[in-house]
Formats: sequence, C-alpha cells, structure tokens
Amino acid sequence: MYIDTHCHLNFDAYDTDRAMVIGNAKKAGVKQFIVPGVDIWSSQQAIALTQKNPGVIYAAIGIHPYEAQHDWNVHDLDRLMATYSNRTIQHYNDIIVAIGECGLDYHLYKGEAAVSRKDYQKKLFEAELRLALAHNLPVIIHCRDAFDDLYSVLDGLPSMPRGVIHCFGGGLADIRYARDRKLYVGIDGNVTYSKTLRTIVPDIPLSMLLLETDAPLLTPAPHRGTRNEPKYIPLIAKHIAELMHVTLNEVKTATAKNAECLFGLPPH
Repeated sequence: MYIDTHCHLNFDAYDTDRAMVIGNAKKAGVKQFIVPGVDIWSSQQAIALTQKNPGVIYAAIGIHPYEAQHDWNVHDLDRLMATYSNRTIQHYNDIIVAIGECGLDYHLYKGEAAVSRKDYQKKLFEAELRLALAHNLPVIIHCRDAFDDLYSVLDGLPSMPRGVIHCFGGGLADIRYARDRKLYVGIDGNVTYSKTLRTIVPDIPLSMLLLETDAPLLTPAPHRGTRNEPKYIPLIAKHIAELMHVTLNEVKTATAKNAECLFGLPPH
C-alpha cells in the first residue's frame, strides 16, 4: 500500500468533500495518512480526524515557523498529549505519532533585516524538538532556505531526534547530512516539474525516502493549478521510480516500510 506521510486534510480546503477525498485516495491505494498541524487549532483538528478515522489517519501536532511571531506556547502541544496519555483506553501514541510540522523558513524574509524573526523561529523549533525527545516522538521538519541554521539547532541538542525533512529542497550535501543523522527525506509532487529536485532524487537511498503530497499544496503535473489530494501519491511514486531506475513496487514497498518504522504505524 501507499502512505501519504504529509497531507493537510485538517485544512478548510477539504471542508466540503473530505470524506470523498479520503475515499478516492483509498481507491488509488493510499491506505494511511499522516496529518500535521501548523498551529494549535489545526493540531486539534488533526487529532479530531484521527478519532474519526482510527487506524487510517494519524496526527502530528506542531507549530509551523510562519507562526513563530505569534504568541504560541509549546506547552499547549504538551497539554494536547497529556489529554490522551491520561486516558486508560487510548494512549496518545495511538493518535499522535509525531511533532510537526516544525522547523525554519527564511524564504519570506530574504533581503530583510529579519534577525529577530529568525531567532523566534529557532527558539520555537528547538522547543518543539525537545518536546519530541521528551516524548520519544519523531519530528516532521520544515526547512526552506535555512539549512545552515537547521543543522546548528539540531546539532546543539543533547541527542538527535528521529524525523523527516519534509518536502526536501536541499542539495546533495543536505542528503548526506540527513543520511549521517539517520533522518528521512520527504518527496512531494514538485518532483514532477522541478528540474533541481529531479537531479537530486536519484542520489537519495530508498531506505531514507518517504512519499508526501503536502496537500492541498504542490499538486503534481499534469494536475498543477488544481487542489492537491492524497490520491496523487502513486503519480509521485511513479516519477521517483523512473528517476531512480527501480520498479514502482520497490518504491511503494520501501516507502511504506520507512513510514511504518519512523511513525510507529502497524505493519501491513
């Protein structure tokens, strides 16, 4: 089966047809979904979807770096987990499988004196990483135009968390960094049209690859300009297989195994 390890089914883009979107993805062979939060509200929505779709949807709770300038408190994420760890029937690990989406994004601030914003992002990111370590959860890492600072924050921790660099946009040196620290990398629909990404993907070992849509964003070709959906995961996998010169089944099997290993999903 396929697993979409990063899709925002908790966003309002799916409010009118969410059940149909999930059903269409299942028909395409996508049987499980990781739904990350980007703030407290969307993290709560991800949890709600998990409760409505047990064993199919799993939640990640986190605060996106775009939200770093707001008065978010990482303790709010901790309290979300405490709500479930105090239950006798269901532990939070049955619902919440990762911390994220969290990380660093300097793209909006290029050409600006944005030191204070960058500092806010780094402090928030480190707090979320430490929360993940405290609860033995992996992290879903967002990194855009910020790899040097990403390394600095990660290497400053007492230990390296398990995790994935979501929607990977780095170079070959960043692949080596991820491999040396046993991090996975997520590949999304832009692999179907990004010349840079298409040159890098063949150098990513299958053992560290995850499939993502980042839906409703990053719709793959030939569907660009429309809302993205998890049903396009097989299309992404097909492009990866062609670039790597392996079979589609090899990509499907390896990425599902990697997702199960990282997020603690039940094997199928």
